[in-house]
Amino acid sequence: MKRYQFLGYPVDSLTTTEALSRIDDFIREKKPHRITPINASKLCKVDKDRRLADIIKESDLVIPEYAVVWGANRLKIKLDEHIGGIMLMRRILAIAPKKNYRIYFLGTRQEIISEMIRRLRNEYQNLKIAGYHNGYFTEDEEASIIEEIRSSNADILFVAMGTPRQEVWIDKHLSELNVSVIMGVGGSFDVFAGVKKETPAYLRCGFEWLYRLAQEPGRLWKRYLTTNTNFVWKVLKAKWGLRGDKANTKRAV
Repeated sequence: MKRYQFLGYPVDSLTTTEALSRIDDFIREKKPHRITPINASKLCKVDKDRRLADIIKESDLVIPEYAVVWGANRLKIKLDEHIGGIMLMRRILAIAPKKNYRIYFLGTRQEIISEMIRRLRNEYQNLKIAGYHNGYFTEDEEASIIEEIRSSNADILFVAMGTPRQEVWIDKHLSELNVSVIMGVGGSFDVFAGVKKETPAYLRCGFEWLYRLAQEPGRLWKRYLTTNTNFVWKVLKAKWGLRGDKANTKRAV
């Protein structure tokens, strides 16, 4: 696995197959490991969120979504593959029954996670679901949820609470969850529950945002306009050397 610095943050260059192999290694190690997908939105949020910035830097595996692959290419950093969070989650679910992985799901609303679990049981035969809980809980309920996850013997925990809440929650409880692999997956549960449609494969070349915008124009247009513009400007400034922390292309193994 090759790790690069992109806009001051680590990003791992590997294929999906290699990522699955690393996950297998993490599970065998029986220690907590954090996987963080990064995209344009997160790399804009870090400007005002120091904790999110540190979480990305401290992650065991940082997988690039398409915008990061595009931006890295502009800076002559060749990443092996675009690995989206939902794409990796789907591949994990596909191999989980053969690998005997136990998976816990945390996040979204109760009706959505219940429907997702129903669909997963139909789609992935023999999938070992260690447990699940919605993401709308109080501080008083948190301790019992953590204990439930701890006692579930889960190998993998998917957390769908949106950024930065999911990353901060994982960071806060990483050492006490007793789970080998933990990954924040944003709105992926909505897709698996059939509430939202997944981006078609032919649009996974930089147009995912446009597909999502078409589904929720009222909520997303302003966010995508500002985020995408800001991200492209960050990449161009790094390319032109207009900032002191120009992206470092030095490889680290």
